[in-house]
Amino acid sequence: MIDFIQLCDDKGIAHMSEGHHHCHEGWVQVHCPFCSDGTEGWHLGWNEEHGAMNCWRCGRHTIWEYLHAVFLRVNIRELLQQYETGRPALTQKEQSPRPTFVDPPPNCDRLKLTHTKYLIERGFDPKKLRREWGLKGTAGLSGEWSWRIIAPIRDRMGQVVAYTGRALGKQMKPRWKTTSNEKMVQEPRQLIYGIEKVMESVLVVEGPSDVWRMGPGAVGVLGIDWTEEQASILRQFPRRYIMFDPQIQAQSRAQGLAEWLSPFPGVTEVIDGLKCDPGDLSQDEADNIMRELGF
Repeated sequence: MIDFIQLCDDKGIAHMSEGHHHCHEGWVQVHCPFCSDGTEGWHLGWNEEHGAMNCWRCGRHTIWEYLHAVFLRVNIRELLQQYETGRPALTQKEQSPRPTFVDPPPNCDRLKLTHTKYLIERGFDPKKLRREWGLKGTAGLSGEWSWRIIAPIRDRMGQVVAYTGRALGKQMKPRWKTTSNEKMVQEPRQLIYGIEKVMESVLVVEGPSDVWRMGPGAVGVLGIDWTEEQASILRQFPRRYIMFDPQIQAQSRAQGLAEWLSPFPGVTEVIDGLKCDPGDLSQDEADNIMRELGF
């Protein structure tokens, strides 16, 4: 096993372990040189227990492949020897199995006035969201989960596999916090918010607040950086619509997902032309879109 963080520090490789939605405990995130130009995204992660690398977009890579992609005219063997720690990497079999139950964030309770005020200011109906999506909230005694609207993430059978929380304050980081990897019931790359309410048609949006706006049938892939594991689940539905935020990068990711899904039986269509994020549409606009799509 190598000291990956020390290598990054010494060689000027940007890295982070917290403060971004791709960060999970036990992983060090870097920019992926395989599915982008290696200067954005924090897609590629290094696992500190077993030394594997995995990208949220393009999948698994070895440290040897990564270093070859990052460094030109460098002896990779010597570089690895320089940062070798002597600590053996854990094999997949040695890793702890996933839990069968996930605890909610500490002191998670019903929505309070602060939470409902935030939702109303964004044009949501708090009672409807509480009923449809089981939203709860935290106040000031929940540690890093404090002052958030908490939403359970479920699998297709309806079991809660993780939690995610939206920060109430504009300056709070991260804006969305999700259960740490080792506490999730399901692999993080398979998480799809709202999947338990999908029948035959699915509208793929980015995040939970987009799902809240569009309603049942919409699912969130938790950002624009969808994974092949998520796409493999989505391909099972015969009618697939994709509606990401209007920014250029988001639309590019939407087209990439559509290209991945299109070869499979059924209909795949990108819904574009929005002037704002789906979550910022008026409820009437969102309802009209869902009716036009047949939901």
